Amino acid sequence: MLNDLKFALRQLRKSPGFTVAAVLTLAIGIGVNTAMFSVTDATMLHPLAIPDLGRVVTLSEIQNRDTPKWVALGNYEEWARQSRSFKGLAVRKNEYLNMTGAGEAARVQASAISPNFLGLLQVHPLIGHDFSAEDAQPGRDAEALLSHSLWQRQFGGESDVVGKRLELDGRAYTVVGVMPKTLNYPLATDLFVPLAPTAAQMRDRNSREYHVIGRLRRGVPVRAAQAEMEGIATRLAKTYPATNRGWGAKVEPLLTDVTGLLTPLIMKLVLAATGFLLLIVCANVANLQLARGLGRRNEMAVRTAVGAGRLRLLRQLLAENVLLGLLGAAGGLVLAKLDLQMVLAMMPEHVSRWVAGWNNIALNGRALALSIAVAVAAGVVSGLAPAREALRVNLVEHLKADGRTATGSAGTHRLRNGFAVAQIALAVALVIGAALMAKGMYTMLHRDDVHGPKQVLTFNLNLPPQRYDTPAKQAAWYAESLSRLRALPGVKAAAVTTTLPDGNDGAWDDSFQIDDRPVVPGHWQTASRLTVSAGFLDALHIPLVEGRGFSGSDGLNTAPVAMVSRNFEQRYFPGTSALGHKIRMGVDRNGSEPEATIVGVVADTQYLWVNPSAEPVIYFDEAQQPQAGARYAVVADDPLALAPTVRKTLAGLDATLPLNMVQTYSEYLHDAMVGLINAAVNLDIDAAIALLLAAIGIFGVMANLVGERRREIGVRLTLGANRGDVLRMFLKKAGVLTGIGFAIGIPLAAGLARLAANLLYGVRAGDIGVFVTTTVAIAGISLLAAYIPARRAASIEPMEALRNE
Repeated sequence: MLNDLKFALRQLRKSPGFTVAAVLTLAIGIGVNTAMFSVTDATMLHPLAIPDLGRVVTLSEIQNRDTPKWVALGNYEEWARQSRSFKGLAVRKNEYLNMTGAGEAARVQASAISPNFLGLLQVHPLIGHDFSAEDAQPGRDAEALLSHSLWQRQFGGESDVVGKRLELDGRAYTVVGVMPKTLNYPLATDLFVPLAPTAAQMRDRNSREYHVIGRLRRGVPVRAAQAEMEGIATRLAKTYPATNRGWGAKVEPLLTDVTGLLTPLIMKLVLAATGFLLLIVCANVANLQLARGLGRRNEMAVRTAVGAGRLRLLRQLLAENVLLGLLGAAGGLVLAKLDLQMVLAMMPEHVSRWVAGWNNIALNGRALALSIAVAVAAGVVSGLAPAREALRVNLVEHLKADGRTATGSAGTHRLRNGFAVAQIALAVALVIGAALMAKGMYTMLHRDDVHGPKQVLTFNLNLPPQRYDTPAKQAAWYAESLSRLRALPGVKAAAVTTTLPDGNDGAWDDSFQIDDRPVVPGHWQTASRLTVSAGFLDALHIPLVEGRGFSGSDGLNTAPVAMVSRNFEQRYFPGTSALGHKIRMGVDRNGSEPEATIVGVVADTQYLWVNPSAEPVIYFDEAQQPQAGARYAVVADDPLALAPTVRKTLAGLDATLPLNMVQTYSEYLHDAMVGLINAAVNLDIDAAIALLLAAIGIFGVMANLVGERRREIGVRLTLGANRGDVLRMFLKKAGVLTGIGFAIGIPLAAGLARLAANLLYGVRAGDIGVFVTTTVAIAGISLLAAYIPARRAASIEPMEALRNE
């Protein structure tokens, strides 16, 4: 085999044009696939540096097969006491805090964790120590573990950080350790603090706001744990019917929880596209091999004549193909490195924190192993059929004096045409899928143009409960801050909201009851709930359909009011108006809020872009129901230039409040959809490469066909055929191959379109316009690629073509 490889290397060196073309083509396919595998490996297969990750699960509460919810502490305690499937259960709660005393004031995400949380994950601090059971006592929980990124960002990576003090929402904490860089769970966590619930909180079964994880005992599958938890939930429903009736338990792998539903779909789409591209590469290289194999038939005839067997010759040819693949893999690793750098650069740092394993993306050993495996497979796949065809030699024919002029057999022509058709079919599927994705992304990114996103400055601000501990103080802050912002030169409008359209955050579903209409127990009706200030509709250009919006006369001491979206009115008040009806929120929390009168109906606006259509929305007035945190929207001609003035203005009210995520609304939308944008860009790149390779494939087939039929063309021209006939003959051949490619590729494109439509609701799988325009464009490119060799055929001089005769 070593001798075969040495000989193969000499043969490739003797054909530099073929070698360079084949290696570069393989490098493209292998490089793109290696890069995408590296991303998939880091974000889906190995996103968390947690030992024995397959045994770690999440536990949640679920009602009537609805979306799983978080867990009440009282139920968590019962689960921990009654279950036997788990080595242990641990609990955490997400908190957003204002941090001071460590550089600039910053908004951080904290995870309040039970003392056994990190131990159950089997991870340990890089510096310092974990929390103890004593730290979980109320009043003794003033310790903090820093994430690696926060340690670097706010403390400069100081080795003596343990023992330093910081303030979280005005309360002093002591740093006791730093977590390793590889721990990126829970996602986007900046620091950990002890979870220290009171006795009343431990008994609470209504507030479902805690995340529970568990580690399965060895040999216990997830389905067995699920069955046990369902039994426990049934017993709790009987024991505590007021809070647990209709509630069950859901057990699923932690990996499923951190990757979510969208990330796997994106990765499957991109991997399918890169797989198609690799097949196109193999078909392209196979056509190169076929052309080269024709020139080596005399060599094969001589080898056969002196005793070489077919298996021996096949091994030699496959050795060359494998060597080509390995050379392609070497180039592919370079391209993969560049591709990964581009992918990482496209993702904003603050967004990448929310993608599990993003910081672990690299060309690791698994990616190297995949690259080598793909290289060998690509070499064999692309070379097997050409090698078998090259061995089909007629000794007498190919050992004649003019054997060097022998042309390909009918089988060779069929193979070559088949590879060209495969390239066109796969390119059609890729280009149509990419075009649909690009059109859907364009639609989604621009459907919010009505809100003027380039003229809106947006940022988050949160009020610490220690200083803003009453609704009156919170309402006063928002009233004064908005008043000062509206008075700034260049500001056209200012408002606060819990989320902006298509932001995909801050709009949460809540149960409600209308006019004391009876609600069937266990079957809550829900709608997206937003809290906005007066002036929000005008600032974002959202039309008011009926009634009135919020005004300065609405406040804490006036009757609560609400607005609803148009589709909410159509669903719950068909054929009549919603104005004047009363609505009560939190029915699943025993109707803990006062009734609000519906005073306005607002045009439908989509706040969750992951939903296929605008969801029913209920709006409440920030002046009547102030929130601890809000997102500001400040309208100006040059919003970013206004940002320093906005910071200074709000610092004049309270210098300890950090403004988080200061950006334009258009940048905010880009960040919200950046994962899909990355997928669309990768698809577009794959499609462009596929189209180029398909055009090269058609060109190669037609060029070889012209070379083989040169004598025939000379005879035709001598007997009276005109050059236009010759040109049409070859273009017709290219048209037939292209048409067969379309017949195969369009159904493939329809399947890829359905996958894209599941990802992006702006994509219509049956978009006839995209299918037709893309098909016409690809047909034009294919015929253009065929026109060059066809024109060369038509320009052949008969005497030159027939000279050897």
